[in-house]
Amino acid sequence: MELTPFPHHGPLDPSLLPANRELVDDLVRRVTERRVTAVLGPRRFGKTTALRSVAQRLEDTAVPVWLDLYELTSWADFAIRLDRAISSVVGTASGVFGEIAAGLQLQLGVLGVEFRKPAAQRPDAMLTVHAQFDLLVKASATQPVVLIVDEFSGIVGVDGAAALMRTALQHHFQEIGLLFAGSEPSTMQMLFTDRAEPFYAQADLVDAPPLSIEAVEKILRDGFADSGRSAGSIAAHVWSFTQGHPHRTMELADAVWRQVEPGESASIDTVVRGVDGVLAAASAGMERLFSSMSTGEQLVLRSAAHGDSIFGPLAKSLGQSNGRAQHARAGLIDRGHLQRAGSELTIIDPVLAEWVRRTFG
Repeated sequence: MELTPFPHHGPLDPSLLPANRELVDDLVRRVTERRVTAVLGPRRFGKTTALRSVAQRLEDTAVPVWLDLYELTSWADFAIRLDRAISSVVGTASGVFGEIAAGLQLQLGVLGVEFRKPAAQRPDAMLTVHAQFDLLVKASATQPVVLIVDEFSGIVGVDGAAALMRTALQHHFQEIGLLFAGSEPSTMQMLFTDRAEPFYAQADLVDAPPLSIEAVEKILRDGFADSGRSAGSIAAHVWSFTQGHPHRTMELADAVWRQVEPGESASIDTVVRGVDGVLAAASAGMERLFSSMSTGEQLVLRSAAHGDSIFGPLAKSLGQSNGRAQHARAGLIDRGHLQRAGSELTIIDPVLAEWVRRTFG
């Protein structure tokens, strides 16, 4: 069975996203200069892909430590994830980390088992996290270490976790490179711009950009050509639908590619059918997502999908009040469903936007 040149399940392959090379170059430079940096953007917008590419680029000069804080729930959860991140280090650095861990009475790779023991036999989770950060600090004295924290916004799930991380690392920002990413824009903004937060003013904030039409054209041209097909002139049509959303671009490209036989060329018709296929596959998920929202949020999405004002005649006719519309808009922006440019609201996921338009007319 022929493999698609446009994989889109899970984080995207960095080699398939040439538009992110500029972002990756920028992040590598910032980390190399030991400038704490946070990448902001919605889910499935190429952040993890960019971070993985940064980690690959740094492997010859530093030790990348990858920490994922998605839906963090407790201090024990934090300790287990840090243990997993540290014990995943390979090569000569693994031995160095192991020696330092032994000196700190940390056993790498076994915390998941330790926290399944009866309460009296479990290690103190907060003290363990503190020791793990000590390990990273000590390791950075022997070789450059870069801590890459994906879904950093999850740290708000554990009271005091951000403060402990800040305290443990604040005097070592020149030894340890720090790169954060998160998918909840408002939470990420709060973590670095609210004076009450431990990481206030401690990071450069960088937005993950959408793919340019030039990048989409190259992705399509190369992917189709490598599999003995032609992308024809569909790039503008694909970009017009996805607006450069990385995941949706790859998903639509795959849906179009599957309709084109080797030796043949894609066309506008295959793009139209591809969009229909993507919508059909996503329909059940879109319905569940939409149903989970409040009535006010649903009405805001219906207005935004058509480019109407959320305070306009359509919203009024559907029973939307100004106060409820403002509250719903804020919630949708906070969760990364909407983005605002001046007075214009845009649904970030083009598939959700099209599903709303087709469902509600």
